Amino acid sequence: MKQSSKTVWRMASLVEKQLSTHTSETNTGLPEAAWLSCLRLIRMRQQAQERGWFRAAAKVERELITEVLQLTRQLVTLQQELESATAEKPVPAIRIVYEDLLALEEEFGDYIIDLKNKTISVVTESVMLEGVYLGAFEIRLELAALNSDSPFHYTVIAQDPQPPITNDAVTHPHVQYDNVCEGDARVPIRRSLKQGRLLDFFVLVNRLLLTYNPESPYVALSDWHSAECSECADVVTTDEQTHCTNCENRLCLQCTNSCADCNSSFCHDCVTRCEVCRDNCCESCLKECGLCRSSCCSNCLDHEERCPICETQEDEETYEPDQETTSPETVSPAVTPL
Repeated sequence: MKQSSKTVWRMASLVEKQLSTHTSETNTGLPEAAWLSCLRLIRMRQQAQERGWFRAAAKVERELITEVLQLTRQLVTLQQELESATAEKPVPAIRIVYEDLLALEEEFGDYIIDLKNKTISVVTESVMLEGVYLGAFEIRLELAALNSDSPFHYTVIAQDPQPPITNDAVTHPHVQYDNVCEGDARVPIRRSLKQGRLLDFFVLVNRLLLTYNPESPYVALSDWHSAECSECADVVTTDEQTHCTNCENRLCLQCTNSCADCNSSFCHDCVTRCEVCRDNCCESCLKECGLCRSSCCSNCLDHEERCPICETQEDEETYEPDQETTSPETVSPAVTPL
């Protein structure tokens, strides 16, 4: 919505004050979390290989490759920050900040200033990357506390979330839990915030959302509509997968077990077998034989709910020979004619 000149000027004043009083320091901390994550995955892969769990080892190795790429990018980013660390430029005059805020309307068509919560927000157009619809995003910039590393912090919030099947927290290949993996854009984004160039900041983040880097996504676009089979760990697309009717685990078509009675799909742990014909059957469709209590599918029970074995035995026990059959000993001798 259109902001009044008074509201825009008051926000510009808050931004100028924030930049004037904030003491920022270059963050020289090493990416310890990413390093420890790589070590953990390496140990997991080694244990899986030693135990012969080769599918599990392959799955862990895929995760390790992603973590190593993230660690590499964080180290490169840290190097760029250290190399580009220079004396801070003067705080921009309030008039420059004011003009930047006014320019947001021309650039994005709409923006929101919330003086109470000290936030500035713009909403992007709907994002489509390589045929995958991701929807629009709100870029929300908030004035940070004075003891933080940056005068601002920001989040990117999906307006029409279209997460991949495997991770609801990811709304964009480079956005997880509303936080952006900035990659190569980290240095210019941080520099624009420290220098109070708000228009440049929003343009940079918007451009990042319109870009896909296949080397460091939280979830690759090629896997956006794919998921791992819970049985064999193979990655399959939506058309090649189903789910267990009982536990909802995702399955590839090759690992699906169909119930012989209801034809529903089940995983290996949620299906059992008829004790007579040995066909797959779910617990709901199995019934007990009225005599021996064996668990049977409906095809193996007669109308009296007897299994074939009990039916045969019962028929044999109730069978009686024909009483009218005459034995040879009782046959009358033939009469000799006179």
